[in-house]
Parts: sequence; structure tokens; C-alpha cells
Amino acid sequence: MKLSAVNVLVIFYSCCGETEKLALAAAVGAVQARASIRMRRLTDCGEDIPECKETLARMRREYVPPTQADTLWADAVIIGMNGTIAGVVNNPADATAWGKKIASDTRSLKDAAKSGEDV
Repeated sequence: MKLSAVNVLVIFYSCCGETEKLALAAAVGAVQARASIRMRRLTDCGEDIPECKETLARMRREYVPPTQADTLWADAVIIGMNGTIAGVVNNPADATAWGKKIASDTRSLKDAAKSGEDV
């Protein structure tokens, strides 16, 4: 049986890079589960945090904000804010496991829906 394609949108807010690390780890987990991913960073409010200046400048260059097209593309969305993923995961290893679980669970639901099973 062919596995359903799964698209995971990872949206995060980060100024100093800590939440970015968790978002990246969650994205890695989704990729390990064979999902396609998009990483999107919420636009900051122009914070001026001296010790984060370089990291913030890099993230402003490397990431675009999420769009409506991203949400229409996504089968699942993972949110990272305030140093956590989904409000509960606060370390990279658990974030990777979370991303993998979200992608795997989403694929299972899509496969069940395709086969006409109750979901």
C-alpha cells in the first residue's frame, strides 16, 4: 500500500534562536516520518535585544512569514513559541519525537480516510 503524502507546516516565533532550535528539531522529526515540511517564522515586532542581534538578523533573512497558501498546503501544523513546541515540548530530543509523531499520526488518518475507515 502506498503511503499518503503528508505536508507539515512548522510555524515559530523566535528572537534569540532557542525556539528556532526546537522548531528545527520538530521539522527533523517530521522529515524522519517522511513528511514534506515548510518552516515559517512569525514576523517580530522589531525587538532590539543586543545579545540576539546577529541571530535575529539571520532569521529575518532566512525565514519568511506563513501565508494562507502555506496553511492550505499543510495537513498538519506545529507551532513553536515561548521556548516550547505545542506549549509542552521544551527540548530538542522531545521536539524531534513530537514532529515525527505528528507526521505519522497525520499519515495514518489520511490513509484511513482514503480506505473509507472510520477516523
